[in-house]
Amino acid sequence: MPLNLLADEMRSCRKCAAKLSEYSVVPRPIFGGGAGYPVILVGQSPGRTEYERNAPFQGDAGTSIKSLFRSCGLRDFDNTVYQTSVTKCFPGRRPGASTDRVPSTSEVNSCSPFLAKQLELLKPKLIVCLGGLSWKAYVTMREREELGYCLREFEKHKPQDLRVPDLVGRRFLWRNAVVLPMIHPAGSANGSRAQYPTQDLESKRLLREELQQL
Repeated sequence: MPLNLLADEMRSCRKCAAKLSEYSVVPRPIFGGGAGYPVILVGQSPGRTEYERNAPFQGDAGTSIKSLFRSCGLRDFDNTVYQTSVTKCFPGRRPGASTDRVPSTSEVNSCSPFLAKQLELLKPKLIVCLGGLSWKAYVTMREREELGYCLREFEKHKPQDLRVPDLVGRRFLWRNAVVLPMIHPAGSANGSRAQYPTQDLESKRLLREELQQL
């Protein structure tokens, strides 16, 4: 399947429409980029700003990650980095909440074939995974390919058991690509950065190193 046909399929997807309607969200799959991008950036899900602008990584977290990439020497972010997420639609916010809702297991499962197909078609050299949902999506896909991978690599039985010290600050080789798990740049992840400063800094050092080798 060519990438443009996959994009059409993703944009027409309405599998989670009933769930999203509970949070007053109209399905609008959001991602960006075309063929030939050597880097894939995988977030958790689009936020409210992305939903309003219909483009990925437009909010504060997007500003932070683009600034980080620039500091690592990557100047042309939008023409180098394919931007996507584990779930493609803004999940909405629970009543009275000031942060986005974490996508449900059913939403993740509905979108996971799309992410797998994006990776298969783009064949990136570098996959940057932002936040726990993204790291666990990577490990889940790898576990399906290599039964027992999670236990062998991390001594954990399931991907959902993984925490920051298991992944952040490490470099993984998979499908001829380097996979770099990182703490999400959103303000809600400040606690993780404060708790694991060594891993956070090492992940940024690895990102700089990999980008300079592209």
